[in-house]
Amino acid sequence: MISVRASQIFTNEIDDAVAAKKQLDAGTPFTEVVEKYSTCPSKQNGGDLGWMPEDSAGALMGDLSEISQGALLGPLHTPYGYHIIKITEIRVEESAEPIVFNPDTAMTEVNKVLPEVHTLLFKKFHIGMPVSGYKPDETIFTVCEKHDKKIGEVLSLLNQEAGGKLLPLITPEELKSQIESGRTDLVLLDIREKWEYDIAKIEGATLITRDNCENVLTTTPKDREVVLIDWKGDRAPSFQKWLGERGFTNVKCLEGGIDAWSEKVNTHLARYDIDSEDDDYRYEDIFDDPQ
Repeated sequence: MISVRASQIFTNEIDDAVAAKKQLDAGTPFTEVVEKYSTCPSKQNGGDLGWMPEDSAGALMGDLSEISQGALLGPLHTPYGYHIIKITEIRVEESAEPIVFNPDTAMTEVNKVLPEVHTLLFKKFHIGMPVSGYKPDETIFTVCEKHDKKIGEVLSLLNQEAGGKLLPLITPEELKSQIESGRTDLVLLDIREKWEYDIAKIEGATLITRDNCENVLTTTPKDREVVLIDWKGDRAPSFQKWLGERGFTNVKCLEGGIDAWSEKVNTHLARYDIDSEDDDYRYEDIFDDPQ
């Protein structure tokens, strides 16, 4: 598995992309050209896009085995505009021994190990993502049975992808202890929608949205301990993975989300439910790259 850390100059104008490339070829520092020509929010951080997984990097850059650290690629044309990419780091990860799931493994447990399980199942088997996440009684077997899929094929994919991944968690009780200790370096990010945040929130947590996402992340040191708060622990894993790709090294998910916090720590907080049949309900896609 190859991961790539890259920086970019992005513009909608081909003339600006060409001019930027000429300045880079002439020896102008990359950060100076970013500041002059890039329209991507990443320019606030010198164009840094963080770590990109192999699939995403390959879709933009082509054959990753042919690129080297320090290389400049582009201008590359995508449906969004024009990109000039600088490869700042390359990491080759060895696959670990896969975790063995079985037909009775709860989907909530699979989701903890594989935050991207919804995408995996949709791409390979066209199994859609449940709006409110998997229910505690759903297993690999019941999902396969519901969607008429061969359990052997689904198990093979999930076991192959697991690769020994472990999701860093913090329990509500542990988080309560950390907060009460007076720590000032703990960052609490609430990734729910605003209406959820208005119902119940942890004091001191920052609601992160598409509008403030770049500002929050660029002003947060990447080695700071970050705790992600969602509803019941089903949304945070994907965000945790995305932050890791952007260089954050100490991100944990609140086990059970705000619902568990309301049940175990602050019982005065209101609890709420989400109708999984409500077609009008959508999660805010706050962690989708703007460019």
